Amino acid sequence: DTGNFLVEQFRRFPGRVFVAPGNHDPYKPDALYRHMNWPTNVHIFQSMAWQAVEVDGVTLWGVGHTGPAIRDNLLGELRSDPNSASVALLHGSDMRAVPEGKPAHAPFEPEDVDACGARFVLLGHYHRMRVWPDAEPRCGYPGSPEPLDFGEQGTHYVLEVNIGSASLRVEPLKVNVVSYRTERLDVGSMSSSDEVREAIVRLAGEGGQTEEVIRVVLEGQVEPEIEVNATSLLNVTAEHFRYLDIVDQTAAAFDLATLREEPTTRGSFVSKMLERIESAPTDVERTRFRNALRYGLQSFAGLEVRPR
Repeated sequence: DTGNFLVEQFRRFPGRVFVAPGNHDPYKPDALYRHMNWPTNVHIFQSMAWQAVEVDGVTLWGVGHTGPAIRDNLLGELRSDPNSASVALLHGSDMRAVPEGKPAHAPFEPEDVDACGARFVLLGHYHRMRVWPDAEPRCGYPGSPEPLDFGEQGTHYVLEVNIGSASLRVEPLKVNVVSYRTERLDVGSMSSSDEVREAIVRLAGEGGQTEEVIRVVLEGQVEPEIEVNATSLLNVTAEHFRYLDIVDQTAAAFDLATLREEPTTRGSFVSKMLERIESAPTDVERTRFRNALRYGLQSFAGLEVRPR
């Protein structure tokens, strides 16, 4: 399905299309690239040996990953004529920006950009736009043209690179149609679920409708008799949003310090659950114990218990 969609869009495009496979889509025997009938204007770089293609007076150098874990410095192997109008296209990790704990794919250093000879190095891998150095750009990531999830909020771009015999201009162009936004909503002072619902709808803005993809995080201490149910709230508010996600992080408004000192079954329960929360080794465990404490206190209060 994805392949057929790409073939259709590339066929519509009046210019030429060049594809540099990366670590998530390497050019392997079972790759999608090998099984589609690509239009004649599409060129896929199929190996880790640099290939030069002439495009309207510009030399486009390209290289492709042939496996999911390429650790070779591919850019370090390129030597282009620095006096020519040339661009290098590859999927790789700028070693100054590798997230902690993440492996580097086709890693390179800043000096490799200078040594390769290309006038501009056009990169894939990181999903946020970044061009450097600021004064005279030599290298850049366009980022993903559309955000993929809530971790990619904000504006997304493509890069338009204009190159001549003695000139280079790089311009980011905003292109994303979809945008993600996270809103944190303190519902501690609200007195009913209707009030919570109205507050969520207001996040859709004027006219009560938005094309943004929004995650609403409900926070605050809520009185036990007030029902805050993420599923129910989602059902009655989702129509106002392109897509809506509701996360319930509220806490029941119980005086836990007082309750844990009660000489009762409830006091013993609260004391043991707080000990588990305080000693939990991970956030996932802490969340699970907090939910268990909430459900238990609701049960002691004779309230209906609904899983979060």
